[in-house]
Amino acid sequence: MPETPTKTLGRRSFLGTVGAAAVGSAAFSGQASAGSSYETINIVDAGADNTGGESITPVLEDVLGNRRKIYFPPGEYYIDEGVRFTGFDKLWLIGDDATIVPAPADEFDGSHRIFKFGTYYSPGDWLRIGNLTFDFRADNTGLRAIQAQVNDCYIHDIDFVGEHDTGTHGPMLVDIVDEDSTGAVDRIRMPDGGAWTKNTDRDGNPDVRWGPTGFIVSPYHSGKLWVRDCVIDGFPDNGLYDSGSAGRVVVRGGRFSNCNTSNIRLDGDESTIQNATIVVDDARDADNNQRGIRLDGGENCWVTDCEIVLDQPNGHAITVMPDITSAKIQDTNIRLASSDESNDAAVMVSEGAGDVTLDNVSIDMNCPGQAIEIEPGNGDVLVEECTVTGEASGSEGGRNAIRCERDGSRFYGNVVEQPGPGYRRALCLEADDCIVSKGSYEATHHPVINHGSGNVVTQITASSYDDYEGIKVSDGSLNLYWSTVYEGVSGDVGGYGNEYPS
Repeated sequence: MPETPTKTLGRRSFLGTVGAAAVGSAAFSGQASAGSSYETINIVDAGADNTGGESITPVLEDVLGNRRKIYFPPGEYYIDEGVRFTGFDKLWLIGDDATIVPAPADEFDGSHRIFKFGTYYSPGDWLRIGNLTFDFRADNTGLRAIQAQVNDCYIHDIDFVGEHDTGTHGPMLVDIVDEDSTGAVDRIRMPDGGAWTKNTDRDGNPDVRWGPTGFIVSPYHSGKLWVRDCVIDGFPDNGLYDSGSAGRVVVRGGRFSNCNTSNIRLDGDESTIQNATIVVDDARDADNNQRGIRLDGGENCWVTDCEIVLDQPNGHAITVMPDITSAKIQDTNIRLASSDESNDAAVMVSEGAGDVTLDNVSIDMNCPGQAIEIEPGNGDVLVEECTVTGEASGSEGGRNAIRCERDGSRFYGNVVEQPGPGYRRALCLEADDCIVSKGSYEATHHPVINHGSGNVVTQITASSYDDYEGIKVSDGSLNLYWSTVYEGVSGDVGGYGNEYPS
């Protein structure tokens, strides 16, 4: 038996005690017939004002119930007190050109959540919300619109219009509480972002330290959540943020832009980003770390077929954090525009991260810094069939397009072309026992620099645009086989079968 649903009634929920009979007899535009699985309720017929004049909270609280489909006809629906409903069986909220207009935060009663459906300890069993607009255009009206902690859900076609400007939690939280269940969020649009808390009146309850997150998945998420074709722009504290490790989030399609900390931030085994577009082309004064993707933790995480464009780079395009056990970045294009203020990497493999593969990743690097930076750790790193181009300088932020500090890393079939100034180089091996096989490395300065011991380079082409030696062995040891190295080698190498054209 499902848990008896609970509702938190507000200060104007008197209809529940004095008007129940009237609601029960007249509110239902589609009264359920025998064998029907739900009742359809037209909220206007139930007494709600769709002209924006009076709050709909009392009516909505009274019509909420198990297996009810609540229909919002065209119009504007003013709300000045949140609605809480937990432990329910099935619930629909479906709009038709319907707009929810919240009261300003200093006039909103109770915790600043418009719809709170389920909790982690009393989740709703099944929820559908669709075809609604939340209007935040008036000053001080950005609230958490939807907080859903449920076992199954389908939330779709929700528009958030206007800046989230109250300094409280961001517009949306969704958790799939049951570890064996799946939910989906499709076509959620938040194009107007959120204000930093310090720039608001701080009327939100509770207020948040830095600013709102656009769409958060909390640590109580345990199942699988699809996030498809969503638009999130300009939030101070992450765009899409999966903040727990127990569940799985799969992002497919959509556009995520100009969010601080990260535009997409995931944690959890097999969490995935597919066919997404990530853009940073606008930075406010406080936006100082607008990473594209941040993979926080988990096993078999995957980024594939994505487009990441940082026109105003001030953070890594992709960061693989230390708690990642294994991850693959595949068939993805990354472009960092010219910038004198950025020295961030296109792909950062953090110290301590586990196994990481980069396969067919194209990087156009035009600002200082490494295109691929691999920090020490015990996991295996493979960089295969990747391309690095662009006019990045080596004068600051790191001279090398690829810098490797992880022992045993492998580089197969890569093409690196770095004609930029400032002693720009293609590949620097700071680690031991690495393998570099096939591919070509071209740079202004020495294309390949070796500082590690026991490294093997085979069947590559290395050439300098400014006629430096193709390979420089500063220290350590390197064995070179069947390679074409223009202008020869600086330092001692072992091996055989090489050519040294001038």
